[in-house]
Amino acid sequence: MKNIAILFTILISCLYYSQENSFSINNKQVVWQKIYDSTKNIDEVKNILTSSGKVNVTSIESGILNGDVSDYMMDYKGAGNTRAGTPIFIYSSKFFTNFKIEFKENKYRVTITNIRLKGNSGSLYSSGVAISNDGNENLESYALTNDKESFRNNFEGRASKIINYSFTQLFDVSKYTETNDNW
Repeated sequence: MKNIAILFTILISCLYYSQENSFSINNKQVVWQKIYDSTKNIDEVKNILTSSGKVNVTSIESGILNGDVSDYMMDYKGAGNTRAGTPIFIYSSKFFTNFKIEFKENKYRVTITNIRLKGNSGSLYSSGVAISNDGNENLESYALTNDKESFRNNFEGRASKIINYSFTQLFDVSKYTETNDNW
C-alpha cells in the first residue's frame, strides 16, 4: 500500500509538471508553446501585444502573426523567486526570440523559437554552465544536455519556471487593459 501511495504521488507530480511546462525540444532547439483561450481576433491580439511595447509583429500571413521580442527581461520576481534564488543567466540577460501566433475559434497558440540571450560575461562551473566571453548565447547552451536530446536537470527547476511564467505573461492578451479614447 505504501508503494502504491508513493507511485501515485510521483505520477501526480509528473502530470502537474508536464502541464506547467511549455518547453519542448524540436530539431535540437528549445521551443516554447502555449495555447490561450480568447475571443479576440487577429487584429485585436496584434494591437494589444504591440501596444505593450515588448512585442514586434513583422508580418501577418494566412492568419498567422510572425514577429520578434527584443531586450526582454525575465520576471523572476513575478515567478516567485528572489535574485539570489534565480540562475545568473536569467537575471543578468536580455532575451531575444522569434514567435508565431496561430488562431482558431476562441483560441490562439503562441510558439516561440530561436531563444537567445545577451548578458554579462562570467561562468558557473559548479552547475556545469558557462557564459561566453561576449555574453551572446542560445538558450540551448543552458537548457539542453551536450547531445541536445534532453533538458538539463538544473534548467527543469527554477530556470524553466521563470522563463515559462515570463513568456506566459507576455503573450496573455487578457491581462492587458484596453483604453477607451472616446471618453
